Amino acid sequence: MGFAEKLKKDAAEIVSKVAGLDEKEVLGFLETPPEEIEADLAFPCFVLAKNLKKDPKTIAKELEVRSLPKGMLAEIKAEGPYLNFYFDWKKLSDRVLKNVLKERERYGSGKKRKESVLIEHTSANPDGPLHIGHFRNTVIGDSLARIFLFSGYKVKTEFFCNDTGKQIGIAVMEYMRNPEKGKKKPDWWVLDLYVKGNQELEKQTDKQKELEKIMTEFEKGNKSIRKLYRLISNSCLKGQKETLKRIGVHIDEYVHESSFFGKKMDSLIEKIKTLSDSRTEGKRIWLDLRSFGIEREFTLTRSDGTTLYPLRDLAYHLEKLKKADTNLNVIGTDQKFYFRQLISALKLLVPEKVKNYHVIFYEFLLLPEGSMSTRRGKFVSLDELLDKATEEARKIVEKKMPDYSEALKKRISKAVGIGGLKYAMVKVSPEKTYSFGIGDVLKFEGNTAPYIQYTYARASSIMRKSG
Repeated sequence: MGFAEKLKKDAAEIVSKVAGLDEKEVLGFLETPPEEIEADLAFPCFVLAKNLKKDPKTIAKELEVRSLPKGMLAEIKAEGPYLNFYFDWKKLSDRVLKNVLKERERYGSGKKRKESVLIEHTSANPDGPLHIGHFRNTVIGDSLARIFLFSGYKVKTEFFCNDTGKQIGIAVMEYMRNPEKGKKKPDWWVLDLYVKGNQELEKQTDKQKELEKIMTEFEKGNKSIRKLYRLISNSCLKGQKETLKRIGVHIDEYVHESSFFGKKMDSLIEKIKTLSDSRTEGKRIWLDLRSFGIEREFTLTRSDGTTLYPLRDLAYHLEKLKKADTNLNVIGTDQKFYFRQLISALKLLVPEKVKNYHVIFYEFLLLPEGSMSTRRGKFVSLDELLDKATEEARKIVEKKMPDYSEALKKRISKAVGIGGLKYAMVKVSPEKTYSFGIGDVLKFEGNTAPYIQYTYARASSIMRKSG
């Protein structure tokens, strides 16, 4: 039991004895007074007025006379209709500091739990570098994972890799035309293939048929085509992992969409066909979700029988829901309708399991730099953003710490620059659109990471000097 819980329990025990109420009932009534009141806890005597047939102010006075402080409660005092409790902050501070010094970084952590949590985040398409839209997703997901882990849960993180989509087919088509890797970071090399492939599609109409043939062969299981798809997606993932490493994020498992073909799809299709909300037209299969208030069809297979992304995503979710007691997914708000459809489909298939599935939606970042689209290569990459933030942080370090060694300057610049960006991603509620500039997130005053880092550095210095 933490200090806060212990203090509330002590207060509730005192009131329950002098007022004749159940201790749990009193706990529900205890409240934190408004800022202008110096007390730390308050019991509203209004709740006793009807039974005792007395004025709440009188009741508060009578309770004060009969109440004796205990533990870390220094004083109990009636103020108007409230019985107020005042903590012994000297005792409390001494005990807290002793625990902090003993437990250090583990102070405040939870005991190990049996419950498990799986968090899917980032899940960027493997068609180019991570951009700043992915960045907010990643930081929110990684922060949730760290919080649950710190609280004692068993935590696993996953990244669902869409390595079967049209964008990979375009990159494969371009690679077949020009199979040279070059010296670029692998995710940037894949972006070049994707952009050039799109340009070819726009210039030559026959390229569309070539792309369709590549995609059809992939789904049929053509080994050479599948090998090329995996080459492209794995190359891109390698580059994306390098970027994630720069920001201190590790993802436990990368699940490939391409693994959900063959028997897995066949058995899921058969199960879906048994649902009363399932509809078929030739080889095309969809779910009628009007019972959930959704008019649009949730299409799972095309008229030629080939599978669509929603079916493979359903298969992934069904597998994912088996892995943990609670599932979380971090997703952009532009996917809200799709996830409404997906969750409705899951409710038809696994109604009990889906109760512990939660989606955290986030709004996108607003930057004046330009579009997020990778189709023509116009986007703000996370690599560039990290470089710029570190570069600007270095200017501040040179000004404030000119005598530091080169190695220390580099380390501080990285910590301040990247830390500033990461904190900016979580200090604003995920549901809010966020517009920011690098200069704002690197300020040493206000609600910023550099201010927190500076405070931590000063506190650490005091602790070192105190021995």
